[in-house]
Amino acid sequence: MTPAPLIEFRQISRTYGRGEATIRALDRVDLTIDRHEFVAIMGPSGSGKSTTMNILGCLDVPTSGQYLFQGIDTTGFDRAQYTLLRRHMLGFVFQGFNLLARTSAVENVELPLVYRGMDARERRKRALTALAQVGLSGRENHTTQELSGGQQQRVAIARAIVTSPAVLLADEPTGNLDTKTSREIMELITSLNRDHGITVIMVTHEDDIAAYARRTLRFVDGRIQTDSLAAREIADVR
Repeated sequence: MTPAPLIEFRQISRTYGRGEATIRALDRVDLTIDRHEFVAIMGPSGSGKSTTMNILGCLDVPTSGQYLFQGIDTTGFDRAQYTLLRRHMLGFVFQGFNLLARTSAVENVELPLVYRGMDARERRKRALTALAQVGLSGRENHTTQELSGGQQQRVAIARAIVTSPAVLLADEPTGNLDTKTSREIMELITSLNRDHGITVIMVTHEDDIAAYARRTLRFVDGRIQTDSLAAREIADVR
């Protein structure tokens, strides 16, 4: 029996407003993402890419259609169920890092485990392991002000993966970084996908950043205009 896709959109639409002020952010989108994929989402402002990311992350809900996660229809989930799905299955990385100021790197990474009710010793152990994974051993007790932008984003990635999520959702993860640091962060995200099997879904407006993904979705006016594999993936298929 073929396993269900990790993620599936079935005729997902999302509208805002009413009457003449109605905005259709997504228009009957069908989408399937399998385990271990690395998908980039692109498109101009207002194309639907951010709305898609918000629905994927259970931060918003569709107006109509079905969102299935591991074959389970999330339609009708209440707030507590969405919170549990986010807490146990999803990791988030944002352009702005979203770290707690004047708080150490390891304490920032521990935060999702606090919400899980994990004891302090196990939290610290897992947080230190996650920081080592992102190349920040020795920086555990530095506060965010003592870290460079690239190091702060590494802390944010460590925080996202400390719960061993099935999916890493990255929203413009290199938007505040210089070219060299952006490349380092993308190589890190690629290694998490390749070596640890984490499914990565990333919103970006930069072609060179999207090139790290194996698959690129381009949105226009609330619909997927193109869905393409990277050249290396096409070669592998052939």
